[in-house]
Amino acid sequence: MPAKTLLIGLDGADHNLIDRMIDASELPNFAALRARLVAQEVENDPGQGNGQFWTSVAIGGNPAHHGRYFYIQFNPRTYDIQMCEDLDLPDLKPFWKTLDEEGYRASIVDWYKMPVTPLENGVVMHRWFAHEPLTASVFHPPEMASVAAQYVEADPIAEGFASQPRDTAEKLQDFLDRLLQRVDIKQQFYADQLRQKDWDIYIACFGEAHNAGHYFIQLEDEGHALHDPEIASHVKAPLRQTYRKLDNAIGELIDAAGDDAQIFVLGGPGMGRFVSANGALEEICRRVDLGYEAPLSTAETAKKTYHSLVPETLRRRLGPLARAVKRQIAGSDFKKRRFFFVPHNDNSGGVRINLKGRERFGIIQRGPEYDALIEEITAGVSSFINPETGRSIVKSVVNVDKEFDGPHRDWLPDLFIEWDKTNTAANFSTLISEKFGEVSQPPHSRTGDHEKFGFFWAPAAYATETPQRPADITPVLMKAVRQTATHSTGADLTGEEQVLVS
Repeated sequence: MPAKTLLIGLDGADHNLIDRMIDASELPNFAALRARLVAQEVENDPGQGNGQFWTSVAIGGNPAHHGRYFYIQFNPRTYDIQMCEDLDLPDLKPFWKTLDEEGYRASIVDWYKMPVTPLENGVVMHRWFAHEPLTASVFHPPEMASVAAQYVEADPIAEGFASQPRDTAEKLQDFLDRLLQRVDIKQQFYADQLRQKDWDIYIACFGEAHNAGHYFIQLEDEGHALHDPEIASHVKAPLRQTYRKLDNAIGELIDAAGDDAQIFVLGGPGMGRFVSANGALEEICRRVDLGYEAPLSTAETAKKTYHSLVPETLRRRLGPLARAVKRQIAGSDFKKRRFFFVPHNDNSGGVRINLKGRERFGIIQRGPEYDALIEEITAGVSSFINPETGRSIVKSVVNVDKEFDGPHRDWLPDLFIEWDKTNTAANFSTLISEKFGEVSQPPHSRTGDHEKFGFFWAPAAYATETPQRPADITPVLMKAVRQTATHSTGADLTGEEQVLVS
């Protein structure tokens, strides 16, 4: 039998859109799967983004157990913002590594945001077709690189897309065509792998709904402020095209996995309009901390000078270098501050307190001083109003100490600020506070962003308990593999299931 368990991963897929398309008879393979499986909605951890959803499922623990909240994070020893790969973050052990150690044969391709862990009995392909190609693909065993190369010489969107102009129908259509091409390539690769080899668990992930949701949502959302009917008439239903292409792939994979394979689907978090104040949070934090009349920080002064001297077209090409320099400059300001913003997924902002005993130059004492500062930050940021609605820009403030418990909590910010998208047609542009004045932010390259919920479809035998959060999914998958797979070690298949929180 080619596969005993097949997990189809749909990074960034929106279950609401899938349901609507099933009801409209547009997704026959999704419809057949939903009819045979139990469909469950999974709420992401508070204030977290897409990457953390997938990392938490991989290890079976919340962010305080893996210490990751974004692809770049604050270093409390140097006050720099660094790539996660350059930080001394804890090693992670995904559930498939535990299964591998027990002798199960696993293949995992393009699981989103997970450090690579080689397997003794299986295959790991990381960032083969990534959402945004920031680092090179990794293959274990290495010969899988040549196997993958038989299907495509290079990722059709290997140059990335976030920094590319998207001001014409032709450019948008070209990107969509390349996205759909990626689904076709993966469909053939996965089907061949499933038919040619025996697997205890095969994890086949697609990231194209993620890309489509970020860059095409305005073409199908007529209420979006950036909806352009002329472009939409030429680039027809790009989200639906993407999901129909994924539907074709799912049908092929189910056929290749064999009639006896048990199927799971993990998707999300889904997509909605891009509405965020992250581009203004640095200045908001400065004003709340130091007062409206305080001089600009060194980083903000450098940013304004840079924008006044360097044309936009050149700034696009220099983006990564400029952001790196800005982070270095900002670090010198952070040392003097009570609190400061840290980069985070755009669905919520991150705020870090300069805490004694944790930060190298900490100035705030844990206890009443810390608690009072939490209240001050919450009130200050919440005082900013979205002029479009007259509502606060803040939906909720997540106090990390109250929400997350785990050995690596100190890598996380102290607050995640979730933005209020209610009745908002597009991203915030101008934010107003009676106390702290007006703050503006430039347009963002994305038009859609992640919402709170993902989804998990499972056979009825494994859906007796509804998963509340991402980490609840992990023991379900491990139980399924252990109960149905044969392996070479003779390990106990009925032992108590583990939750991995390395």
